[in-house]
Amino acid sequence: MPVNEKENRDKISIRRLVSNVRYIMKFALEVDARAVITVFAAYFVCSVTYAIYSTLFLKYFIQIMQDKTADLVQAVLFVFAGIAILTISDATEIAVENWIEVRFLKVAGKVQRRFIRKAADIDLICYDNKEYFNDFVIAAAQSEEMLMMGVMSTGYIIGHVAGIFTLGALVLSVNPVIAVFPIVGFVINIVTRFKITEYEYNYDMEYKRIMRKADYSKRVFYQPEYAKEIKLSDIRGPLQIQFNEAVEEVMGKAHDIGIKIAVLSLINWISTFTVMSDFAIPVYLGYLALVKKSIGLGDVAAMNNAEEGIRNNLDGLNYAFVRFQKVGQFAERFRRFVDYEIQIENSDGICDMPTERQTLEIKDMSFRYDGADHDTLHHISMTIHPGERVAFVGENGAGKTTFVKLLMRLYDVSEGRICYGGRDIREYGTKEYRNRIGAVFQDYQIYGATLVENVLMDEEKEGDRERVLQALRLADFESRLNRMPEGLDSNMTREFREDGTMLSGGEAQKVAIARMFARTGNLSMAILDEPSSALDPLAEYRLNTNMMKNAGDATVIFISHRLSTTRDADRIYMFENGQIIEEGSHQELMEQRGKYAAMFEKQAYYYQDEVAAET
Repeated sequence: MPVNEKENRDKISIRRLVSNVRYIMKFALEVDARAVITVFAAYFVCSVTYAIYSTLFLKYFIQIMQDKTADLVQAVLFVFAGIAILTISDATEIAVENWIEVRFLKVAGKVQRRFIRKAADIDLICYDNKEYFNDFVIAAAQSEEMLMMGVMSTGYIIGHVAGIFTLGALVLSVNPVIAVFPIVGFVINIVTRFKITEYEYNYDMEYKRIMRKADYSKRVFYQPEYAKEIKLSDIRGPLQIQFNEAVEEVMGKAHDIGIKIAVLSLINWISTFTVMSDFAIPVYLGYLALVKKSIGLGDVAAMNNAEEGIRNNLDGLNYAFVRFQKVGQFAERFRRFVDYEIQIENSDGICDMPTERQTLEIKDMSFRYDGADHDTLHHISMTIHPGERVAFVGENGAGKTTFVKLLMRLYDVSEGRICYGGRDIREYGTKEYRNRIGAVFQDYQIYGATLVENVLMDEEKEGDRERVLQALRLADFESRLNRMPEGLDSNMTREFREDGTMLSGGEAQKVAIARMFARTGNLSMAILDEPSSALDPLAEYRLNTNMMKNAGDATVIFISHRLSTTRDADRIYMFENGQIIEEGSHQELMEQRGKYAAMFEKQAYYYQDEVAAET
């Protein structure tokens, strides 16, 4: 994204800022209305109580002491009453703040559950969008903090505004001019603080962007999967350079913004506190009392306290507005994430999936990623009949994996159509359509759960074990399973248990492949994207034999760089630069003497002896 476009995207108007905070408040009320209302009510009552106490207590106490008819008991009772009111108010405020921190642990859980549900349903293409992914990461990492800050900031604003109006009414009843000084100071304060916060926010966003590179460079040094290569190579050199460059860039930006913030802070302090508060107010009150003699000693004390109270409330209001601004800026990203309209996931469709296996037709289909300058795939057409074995081959980046993602409707086509049973796949419910497809990707994952759950990719139900055992046998995992003390109940990875099972790359790939065998009974289509990349040629041969034998009437589509796996395919499609340049059976393509034949012949000597020995 160009710099100017990015700046415009992140620039937020005051109106949008307020709208964002209102959005956060609405979200917080939906999550826990009781907590929000309690905070607002507590700050309102405590602020009004303290405003009245701080202004009138000293005034009436001085009047009592000046009244010759008053006795000592009356004065003492008045003092104790004031202390009791102040103590109750302070205790209430502290209790609410402590209570809300504990309460927000529960809120945090609710928010994260919503985020998990949302993240699970996000369209896959969002992960390819850097800006949206940044919004997702920031929203997920800071949501609880910013929700709490939004509630507390709004509570502070309600309390400070109530205090200002209460004190303002008392000041106006004595002399309206006194109110001018703190108001002028407040205006200067809020203008400078808003500008400072804008600088801080922009720096924070830049810091997160830049330090992702530094964090990566740092992280690889303590993650076990990188340890061997780091120790056996000089990759640490470029990684350290990358880390240093990121730190230097951050330091440069911090220096530039630090000067601007220092200048604004100096202006803010001198004008708001030194001139408007510490100098102007005492001078004016002294003039009213000593020169004009329009107010008495009690009024001087009351007005001085009221002015200080107004100043403190305005200052607190200013800082609350600053936090309010931070919440509004954060909420822009939070809002983009939460309000994203899901296009593909959980789509209901307009027609039912056919019960019988159907023909898959790709009709003049093209696809382009958002923001890309050209199509990743363009003008692809083919027909795949039920039960066919189809292979996609070609160099890395030719578009094969993107194509199978489109077949599974992880993405939607940009042009053309993908039809199943004569209907565009967008007319079917996404979940129902995908339930008929089994897939194994090269970048599979093993999860911190039991082996049986890793194969089922679901909770274990009664009767599942035999199906899982059969799937593991077909994936050639049986010998490894027999060496696992807890068998199917073995916990995969050592993320949470020290006695967890760590599998080799080939073993883990067999578990991923077993997921496919566990589902072949009700599949219409099996898609394998480099499913045997970590296997030796003999294991690969056994896998392919088992897959072809057990797929039944399901269509099998597989991607492979090892062309030994393609010989038994009914049809082979050769991809290059997002287009199909050759198609046919293995024999037909070998007779054409094109790119497929040249690639096959280059690879042949790697596997022919091993496969021949196995057969």
